[in-house]
Amino acid sequence: MKGTLHSPLSRERMIDVSAQWKRFMAGLTVDATLVRPVILQSWQRCRQAGFPCDVLALCPIDTARLARAVAENRELVDTAKQVMDKLAHSIHLSSSVVTLVDTAGLVLHVSATSEDLKNVPYGAPGRRCDETTLGTNGMGVCLIERQPVHVIASEHYSASLHYLSCSAAPIHDSSGRFLGALNLAISTANFHQHTLGLVEAAAHAIEEHLRLRSLLRTQHIILELLDDGVIVLGGDGVIASINRQACAMLGLGADAAGHNIQTFIRASDLLRTILADRQTFHDREATFSLGAGELSCALSCAPFADGGVILTLRETRRMRKYAARVAGAKAVYTFEHIIGDSGPLRESIRLARVASQGEATTLLLGESGTGKELFAQAIHNASTRRKGPFVVVNCGALPRNLVQSELFGYVAGAFSGALKEGSPGKFELADGGSIFLDEIGEMPLEAQVSLLRLLQESEVTRLGGKEAKHIDVRIIAATNKDLPTAVRNNAFRGDLYYRLNVLTIQIPPLRQRDDDVLLLTRVFMDKFKRSLGKTDLELSREALAALAAHHWPGNVRELENCIERLVNVACQDRIDLNDLPQDVMADMLRGRQPLPGEAAMSLRRIQKALILETLRETGGNFRRTSSLLNISRTTLYAKLKQYGIAADTFRGA
Repeated sequence: MKGTLHSPLSRERMIDVSAQWKRFMAGLTVDATLVRPVILQSWQRCRQAGFPCDVLALCPIDTARLARAVAENRELVDTAKQVMDKLAHSIHLSSSVVTLVDTAGLVLHVSATSEDLKNVPYGAPGRRCDETTLGTNGMGVCLIERQPVHVIASEHYSASLHYLSCSAAPIHDSSGRFLGALNLAISTANFHQHTLGLVEAAAHAIEEHLRLRSLLRTQHIILELLDDGVIVLGGDGVIASINRQACAMLGLGADAAGHNIQTFIRASDLLRTILADRQTFHDREATFSLGAGELSCALSCAPFADGGVILTLRETRRMRKYAARVAGAKAVYTFEHIIGDSGPLRESIRLARVASQGEATTLLLGESGTGKELFAQAIHNASTRRKGPFVVVNCGALPRNLVQSELFGYVAGAFSGALKEGSPGKFELADGGSIFLDEIGEMPLEAQVSLLRLLQESEVTRLGGKEAKHIDVRIIAATNKDLPTAVRNNAFRGDLYYRLNVLTIQIPPLRQRDDDVLLLTRVFMDKFKRSLGKTDLELSREALAALAAHHWPGNVRELENCIERLVNVACQDRIDLNDLPQDVMADMLRGRQPLPGEAAMSLRRIQKALILETLRETGGNFRRTSSLLNISRTTLYAKLKQYGIAADTFRGA
């Protein structure tokens, strides 16, 4: 049967649909041109489920489930309430109920008068409005189709709902996740063709509010994750927003928003200028007077359209710490990296450990290559300053005319070619950590005056500046010079020497470290064999003995470089005497003139090195050791006693 098409809300259309509803309930064929497909499909689902078409029993209100659902959808409910109230107020018609349901059809919130709820009782919070509970209805169909839908009068499956017409629209969050639906139930007599559009607009408004909330939440998370302090100020200086880092820097509580910034920062001409001029600038050095102390920071400003500004604050010490780390000013070595068992070295390590537990200025004395910077880094890493910067300054490598600016920094315009914003010096970069002044004996006298003042006052004044800045730096100095002699020759200030000479540590040269040459040789061999992929390479006993006998004027650095060269150029799996550099062989073959007693010392070193290496090779087997050395076991025992070698040292190794 083909019917005449009418307007969806015309009386004729509703009469046609009502007639088709009766035919469907009677089990007769329905004219699909008169019943919308979405409605007919819903009727068919309800019939298949055995849903009654006459009497509608209200489901009970599950208070506990309602409480859980509201808690799970708290943001949706809080966001939708205001929109729903405005929608209900704008309609202001009898028997109109605005409901919010979750994805299961449970009513989470309703905007309606108590009288209207009596007329539409299924809209009460805690009731279910899904299709399996109410049959064909706006919310139920919307939850299935996830599209805006209206159900008019007899399009409802249950005859008890034919007095109503419903418009429902789905709600999604900012990521597109389906959250539920918004529904307006109204008496059919008051239903208008634009009602569905009104509900869609309300649902869209809820989605936009949710998106804005998500955006603000993301923005807040980002602000809190930033290492910089961020403050949003209105044109009147009132704090609109402030992150946790800015609160910590300024010593403020979480309730700082809403107060004028100048309540917390005393008499700041800079802030007044910023609010008046509203000019963009980046990383301008600034010092603010706070209720308790001062804050030195790098300040940036960005104005925005509403007359306010966004300020970012970067704590000066943290920036300098980062700059020092990027520049490689980081201590990587600890006392565990210092290799050696000799008595003099152990005493130096003991004193260095003592130095690490205090703040005293430390002076490291030793020849070139003995590991003075290694000791300095170990002291820093064992101290309470280990998380702070470790800045290295080679005083002998600084150009004489730039020493002051490099060490102590300079202000804008201090000299031709200076950066317009000035620059911090090495001491400012080391603030909160340690500075290692290598080759301190080479520092020019004019720079020594500034260093002396810094040691006395813990303050630094930049070149060309007038303002002294307090810094917290631990000084470790090193030299291979005879400073007392330099003082007598007026090449080094005596008062500075006495300031530096608080805790002095003498680092022994390698020639005074007994068996450490053998230990270091094996360590360096293993290191370079791994890096060069020559894992089978070995040193002969004779070559090892020659290395042990060498006087090593370049100390550990020279030994390491020698081993690296030997491993690099080795063509066979064994390094022998003829592979050694000529300077290493000079003492044995062609004769440096030894100092008194040095020849005997070299001979003893060779004998001891040969015995130790052979014992290591044989695993402490005395019979094999004496055989390889071509000496009797009695002689071997005598040599072990002479050189203080424990008999069981190599057994089981």
